Amino acid sequence: MRLAARPQPGASAQISPITHLMSRQTIASGAAENTTENLHTWIQNPDAIKPGSLMPAMKLSDPDLDALVRYLETLR
Repeated sequence: MRLAARPQPGASAQISPITHLMSRQTIASGAAENTTENLHTWIQNPDAIKPGSLMPAMKLSDPDLDALVRYLETLR
């Protein structure tokens, strides 16, 4: 699986690097505590964590979502 961030046309968004994601206390620009459950929700439905988020909903299958969250949890 390869992920890439692409800003929407006309949007001015700053993308934070995720290299140390799990060392952070919060996700989504401080909108939620950095937990496994919140990572799942943020990836599947960013607006549920941060209304108006520019991040698109990933629409992953449950196994792919679980694999992605497990990978993200290794980024310390």
